[in-house]
Order: sequence, then structure tokens, then C-alpha cells
Amino acid sequence: MISDARTLPADTTLTADIAVIGAGPAAIAMARVWAGLNLKVLILESGGLDLEPAAQDLHRGSRSGVPYFELHESRFRTFGGSTYRWGSRSAPFQEIDMIHRPWLEAPHGHNGWPITRAALQPYYDRVPELQNLHVPFDNENPPWEKFAVTPPKLNPDTLRYGAFQFGKNLLFGEVYRAELKAAGNIDVLLHATVTRIAASARADHIDRLDVSTDQGKRFTVTARRYVLSTGGIENARLLLLSDDVMPMGLANTHDHVGRYFMEHPTASAGTVETATPQKLHDIFSPGLISGRLIETCLAPTRAMMEENRILNVAAATRLNVGVDATQALREIMWNMRARKMPRTLGWYRNNNWLKERAGAIARDPFSIVGNVVRHAMGRPKRFKIDSVRLELRSEQAPNPLSRVTLGTERDALGQRRAHLNWALSETDWRSMQVMAHHVGAEMTRLNLGTLHLADWLKGDTPSWPSDLVGGHHHMGTTRMSAAPKDGVVDANLRCHGIDNLFIAGSSVYPTSSFVNPTTTVLALALRLADQLKADLA
Repeated sequence: MISDARTLPADTTLTADIAVIGAGPAAIAMARVWAGLNLKVLILESGGLDLEPAAQDLHRGSRSGVPYFELHESRFRTFGGSTYRWGSRSAPFQEIDMIHRPWLEAPHGHNGWPITRAALQPYYDRVPELQNLHVPFDNENPPWEKFAVTPPKLNPDTLRYGAFQFGKNLLFGEVYRAELKAAGNIDVLLHATVTRIAASARADHIDRLDVSTDQGKRFTVTARRYVLSTGGIENARLLLLSDDVMPMGLANTHDHVGRYFMEHPTASAGTVETATPQKLHDIFSPGLISGRLIETCLAPTRAMMEENRILNVAAATRLNVGVDATQALREIMWNMRARKMPRTLGWYRNNNWLKERAGAIARDPFSIVGNVVRHAMGRPKRFKIDSVRLELRSEQAPNPLSRVTLGTERDALGQRRAHLNWALSETDWRSMQVMAHHVGAEMTRLNLGTLHLADWLKGDTPSWPSDLVGGHHHMGTTRMSAAPKDGVVDANLRCHGIDNLFIAGSSVYPTSSFVNPTTTVLALALRLADQLKADLA
């Protein structure tokens, strides 16, 4: 059932076996495991079925450190969470991403996961059904035989190929709405913002959740188990806000809550001078499998990472496309799919962005037809290329100075807003620099082109370029650890020292890899769902 908290009588107390805070992809994945069981599940979603300004405003916050997106533009309060705008880009973590790496020791903190990559594999195996991915698919060994592309043979000592697959299930809130609505034991309560996780006097047990609607109506929720699943910023924020018993916030005995915020720093490493730009780019965008887009990248081998003491970094070409009809249509369609197209007629009359793209389509419509045919055949598209650049996308070293805290401003419910200080380190910069040099040397060796290195990667002094961005990926703020002194949750995602509070989402990541986080979020959520199912049976 899906209902609206605003229809409840004030001061109601709701009970459940499992109460989940947030209705993003992790919550939806868990709910599907629990559907039909003899368990009452209550999912509390702060937003509605679609994006609403009042709910989205609760995400506003302040920023410092490395320039970052406005916080309310980087995550979404709605049923389905941040799948409201995503591409379902999928790849699992590798073993190297999860093991302890001695070269990432202090000041970056303990970096190994308390679970193995092998332990996650059974849950990774269940993710393709959620994202509607093609199987089988090996992300570490791209199936080149399925494409009209022959990749050059890389130096196996330094570089390898990796691959991403784009799933067909995008908006989880729409894809799985009917299924959850029909589940007799699942209640999704919209416009229900948890304002406090109320703990016992010793802070070792959660007694209830205090909840408010956007209209100020308040009620409480009690459950046998609680799962916090509101994203990498809000998970930390809600723990810090729940400070009536523990002044530093819940699960924060060792001052880890909010620390180790990680993103995927992404920037151009320079331009690539090549006589065959399309042929070069085809290596990184080889085509489709069963209608699903495949992208590839270059990544360092484990030996190269160990030798150079660097992080895991992905490198791929990106095209600077001029007036191209297909690209213009792609941008329009992407903005429509990502719900970025304004709905006011005045914007369309006055904005040159749309006029320019419509004009490009009108001047060369037959090139679109050719690319539609290539798309249907699973072949890479053809564009009018102005230039090619090499893009780097790195994991970020765990850094305690990169953190979420509580700001001074308050939201409409009287809660202190989040403050994000995004801090990057010399290790982050040097990893990207080393990767750029290796990729450039390999391009030269293979006669693929010449990399003209960007200024920010030259010399020995770290600097960051103006085009540096993240991926809207918020990780690490409630990190997983074997020992309470090293993190917030244990290997089973239970908060250290609290017997009935669990955390789901990428906030539990001790390290971040360079891959998009949601595939691993889903795998961990399925694992947690199975654990709670067995625990409460």
C-alpha cells in the first residue's frame, strides 16, 4: 500500500516489524525481498511520488572546500530516490577495491572492507533483474567479439579494459510502484520526514522514530528493526541530528559519522591529437548488447596501482561535438528523460539552447536516420567531431577532513541543514596524474594519438582544474568497519553499539572504487534484506 502521512491523525503511533527511512533504490530492493512475508514493513518517504519543491528544499545545505554541486541539486526526495535522474550505469566493485591497501594508510584511515568481494557475488548476481541488465556480462573482460570493434592490445603490466552496462530500468519509483502497492505487508508512507531517531538512555537500542509531515503534523513509529536509507549525506545528517542522548549524535562514539565523504573526482586530462578520432572513440563506446549501451574504459592493473601507490582510476575518451544533428537530439532526449526540460512555453520561445539543437536537427536529419540504423544494429554512432579529450574519473582516498556536519541554517521543519566540506588530497591528484601519464604513453605506443596533458596535471604541486566535478555520488559517511573504533556500522550494516539500527546505501562504503555506486548499493541492500528476513523469521 502507498499512502500519504498527511492523512493520519496527529500524534498517531504506527508499529511495524521493520521501519525503513527513505524510499530510494536500496529500500525498494529490500522491500521486494520482504513482500509477501509474515512481516509488517513500513517505508517512510519524505517526498511524494514525484519531485515536489517543499520536499526538495529540505535537501538544501551549505558547502566548503573543493567546489561542489548545490546539495539540493545532487539528490532527490521522492519515491525512488535518486533514480529519479540517473542512467542505470552499472558495474560491480573489483577485489582490489575492497581489500586493505597498505599504501592508503594514515592519514587516510583504515581502508579495507570487513567483507570480501566473494561474499557479495551472490547478491551481485541478483542485481541485473533489478536494473534490467543483459546477462551474462563480465565487466572486467568486455565482450569485444559482440562488437564491430577490435581493441588494441594493452600492456598487461600497466593497463586493462573495464566496462559499464546501462540498464533499462531507470525510475525505480515508477518501475516498482505497482508491485509495492500490491504487497499486502508493505506500507509506503509519503510526506513522512523522520526528524529524530530516538534511542534508549544508554543509546544502545532505538525506541522509536519521530516523524513530521510538511504541514507540521507529527507522529511516531516503533519497530523491531530500523533501517536508515536516505543517502550519503542525509544518513549522516540524521544521525548527527539525533543528539538528545549522545551529544555527538547516534553511532558516533568515535567521531566517524559524517567523515570520509567520498566522490568520484572527474576532469579532463587533456586533448588527444589523433588522425582517427572516431576509431579511437569506438574503443570506449563500442555499441549495444540487447539494446543496452556499453561503455568501456582503461583502468590500472593491480600491479600498476601497487607499484605507483595510487588509487583506482578510469580513463576514457570524450568527444567535443560541434553542430551535429544526432548529438543535438541526444541532448534534448537526455534532458527530457532526466526531467530537466522546463515546462513553461516562455522558456522554449526565449532559450537559444533549444533553438540551436532544433536547428542542427533540421539541417541534417538524414544523419540521424543513419545513426538510428547503427543503433538498431548495436554499432557505435557517428558524429561530426571537433576534438577528443581524455577524461579521468578516480576513486577518492578516505579522508577524515572530507565530511558532512550540521550547518547553522535550519530547514522548514526546524532541523539544522547539512554542511558538506569536500576535501581532496595529494593522493587523489597524484593518482590521476600517474594514470594520465601511463595512458598517454600507451596511446603513443599503440599509434592511437598524442595526449597533450592539461596544465593541472603538470609539475609536482597538486592543483585542481575548473572543470573538476563529482558524479553526484555520496559515499563513506557512515563507513563499515570490523572494529567500532574504525567506523560506524559492522560487516552486517548494524550500527556499532546499537542492537536494532542498520544503515543501507553508499554511505557505508569504506572505499569507493571508480564505478557508479548503485549496483553495489543494491547488492548490499539485498544482503541486508536476507539477513533481516532470517533474523525476524
